[in-house]
Amino acid sequence: MKTEMTNIDINVAVRELQKAINGKLDKAFLIDREDGKELILKIHIPEIGTREIAIGVGKYKYITMTNYEREKPKIPPTFAMLLRKHLKNIKITKIEQHDFDRIVIITFEWNETVYKLVIELFGEGNVILLDKEDRIIMPLKIERWSTRTIAPKEIYKFPPQRDLTPFNLDYSIAFDIFKDYFNKEENKDTECVRVISRIFGLAGLYAEEICERAGIDKSKKNPTEEELKKLFNATKDLFNDVLNNKKPQIIIKDGEYVDVVPINLKKYENFEKKEYGEFLEALDDYFAQFMAKVETKKEESKLQKLIKKQERILKTQLETLEKYEKQMQENQEKGDLIYANYTLVDEILNTLRNAREKMEWYKIKKIVNEHKDHPILGLIQNINEKNGEIVIKLSADYGDKKIEKNVSLDIRKNAFENAETYYTKSKKLKSKIEGIKEAIKLSEKKLAELKEKGEIELKELKEKEKIKKKERKERKWYEKFKWTVINGFLVIAGKDAVTNELLIKKYTEDDDIVFHAQIEGAPFTVIKTNKRIVDEETLNEVAKFSVAHSRAWKLGWGALDTYWVKPEQVSKTAESGEYLKKGAFVIRGKRNFIRNVPLELGIGIIEYDGDLKLTTAPPDTLKKSFKKWVLLKPSDSKKKSELVKELKNIFKEYGVDDEDILRVLPPGDSEIVQK
Repeated sequence: MKTEMTNIDINVAVRELQKAINGKLDKAFLIDREDGKELILKIHIPEIGTREIAIGVGKYKYITMTNYEREKPKIPPTFAMLLRKHLKNIKITKIEQHDFDRIVIITFEWNETVYKLVIELFGEGNVILLDKEDRIIMPLKIERWSTRTIAPKEIYKFPPQRDLTPFNLDYSIAFDIFKDYFNKEENKDTECVRVISRIFGLAGLYAEEICERAGIDKSKKNPTEEELKKLFNATKDLFNDVLNNKKPQIIIKDGEYVDVVPINLKKYENFEKKEYGEFLEALDDYFAQFMAKVETKKEESKLQKLIKKQERILKTQLETLEKYEKQMQENQEKGDLIYANYTLVDEILNTLRNAREKMEWYKIKKIVNEHKDHPILGLIQNINEKNGEIVIKLSADYGDKKIEKNVSLDIRKNAFENAETYYTKSKKLKSKIEGIKEAIKLSEKKLAELKEKGEIELKELKEKEKIKKKERKERKWYEKFKWTVINGFLVIAGKDAVTNELLIKKYTEDDDIVFHAQIEGAPFTVIKTNKRIVDEETLNEVAKFSVAHSRAWKLGWGALDTYWVKPEQVSKTAESGEYLKKGAFVIRGKRNFIRNVPLELGIGIIEYDGDLKLTTAPPDTLKKSFKKWVLLKPSDSKKKSELVKELKNIFKEYGVDDEDILRVLPPGDSEIVQK
């Protein structure tokens, strides 16, 4: 059973952790365990929200981004306090693996200030804070060897560097180095699997995989030149998979997690597997099983929090429904009272308008106050000349029921127009009531499912007391991207280089349509067609979604060109002599341009996949398909935190939180232009 990450695992994890770049440290926690320690870095990442990086040292050594709830100490240990003191609110500018070793370096920078957090995931593991000169400020634990000392004020030294790493396997040079390793005196008469492991510092699992792919017995000693070529090519093949054919998975044997790997391996071809979209998710689930057992009572408490949250959402929705129904009835009754007293209302309005032509309002109000017993003037309860409104007492008998209310009237309108104002308000409220009733049905269903699921989980907990994952929310695969639904088509856009690459490589099919805005760094946008024909209206709407989620929004542009192509025109093969960075692709063939696409976008609630979800869409789609929405425009007049607070209040009946909003907003700052 794997208890620590290999250098290959770390390489893949570090590439996925690039999403944390530009994040700022909020807090650091250090949790003591019987088998080691776990450091939690709570960071806030723009456009994503708050996330936690978990680092394990001791028996279990790992680095991942976690969704599991930890019980954190009330009083932070010294090392956690030190990290908070030096790193709080400082931006992460780089996350890298050192020399394909089991070392991760997280760089924090602010103006001239530079700190490095070095994470060693070999031996017993360690975490070391360095200054910009690589001088140790404080390690998690002090260690001394003959060649290295990990202690305060010492200059940090890396372990000896290797001659060869898997990502510099240029055949003309690397093969000779590779061959020389096998010809060294200490490697003669040594099994080839062991030599390969020494060359790259590989775990036995991956060294064995290379032998198997090469068709060479792992016990083979002193391989021939031809066999060395096969081993060398198999090494290149393995690391090509690591870079380009990621298949994150947990390996299961007899119902237990026994390994977690980022690619398909021959050794595990016939094993049960649990597959993931990201390796970080797989690592999180795998290493969570080793966390200290939690008490059933604590798990029950977490479950109750989820249930209470859903109950609060439902309570807010029910209160909103009750308020809307009262307002609808109130407006209906006031409109009815005006019609029931039609002649009287018109007489009062005409009398006041005629009086106003002859005298000032204060005189009119004085006359009204002096004639409280008058059959008509006595009905006037108040005059608000500034707003042009009066309040009169109206009553009517409806069979056995008598209704009497104070009704506000616009003095500039006649009785019919005033009644219609109330009826219009009542109709609008009726429409809102229908929407909130649908939301309540879904909330009640969700709450019932949560309670039922909770009962099952608690029974299992009483038997096993295994830690449970606290999901932020049940999310579908497409919610890791920017997404929307336009005319029934699921539309997905990348958020960064990692998701851009993932979208094209894993989630784009032959019949889909791929958009790209004409600006550097724009994400790809994909229409999932499911082999359906996409009409021109849909293409134009998707074009708006494509440009709005580009850098043009942040720059405040009014319009931008975009184009669409078929998936077979999108290639990862660069032109001769060129290099494609992560998330970049080459487009070959005809581009179907859509010119001067306006940057128009809004945010709202849509019912999709059996749930109410918050996402963005162009205005026409919002009006056609969304239950509640607001329009946005690029603007730096308001801080993002203020916008999030405003949007959270607008959509509070749907239980959205800050993270839900930040996940879907376009890049840069925005403001609301229409509700």
